[in-house]
Amino acid sequence: MKNLILKVIFLLSLAGLVSLTACAGPTTTKPIVAQTTTESANALPVTTEPTIAEPAVAPTATTSIGKVMVLDFPLNDLTDLPNPPEELARIAHFNVSFKQRLVNDGVEIVPVNEQIKAISSAQSATYLFDHTDIAASLAEGSGADYIIIGVAMKPTYLFVYPRLLLVDIKTKRKAFTSYVQMEGSWLENHTTASSANRLADKVSAELKKLAGKAN
Repeated sequence: MKNLILKVIFLLSLAGLVSLTACAGPTTTKPIVAQTTTESANALPVTTEPTIAEPAVAPTATTSIGKVMVLDFPLNDLTDLPNPPEELARIAHFNVSFKQRLVNDGVEIVPVNEQIKAISSAQSATYLFDHTDIAASLAEGSGADYIIIGVAMKPTYLFVYPRLLLVDIKTKRKAFTSYVQMEGSWLENHTTASSANRLADKVSAELKKLAGKAN
């Protein structure tokens, strides 16, 4: 009798286990699917910091029209109250604008050597302008073909006119001379830059002519 009861219990347990398995059904493992291109496009964008490009420093012209050592235009103020800070600032702005325009035109600017800097500081504003042979001799070996020697003349309060000489370093001869006249207020930087650009364009045009003759 005891054995019969144990068999009945065993059969009932077995039937219950089968029933639970049938109700649960098969377990499916979901495969990992790579994200498609469409899904990537619809994903939220990742925010990044904007990259600020540095300004270009190379000349805009693609071909060099000459290697030139360019001296600053010193102010030669002949008025009763010479060298006011405002005028010195205007000439400094003129120098920067003049050189930048030359670079944009395709001129390769050769740095001024220490010997010429020392003489420019020790002598008068017109010394190298009046002694171009000395300036050309000191520029030998620098790699420059020409040297620009300028001076900003101010004979009156009404205007300033920067003058320049383009000197062939090899022959020590003056290849070109020119000037512009600046009028108006010290504060008109646009006018100052415009004057510098006009003078630089004259030099660039002459350098192109000289390069054509050399070829």
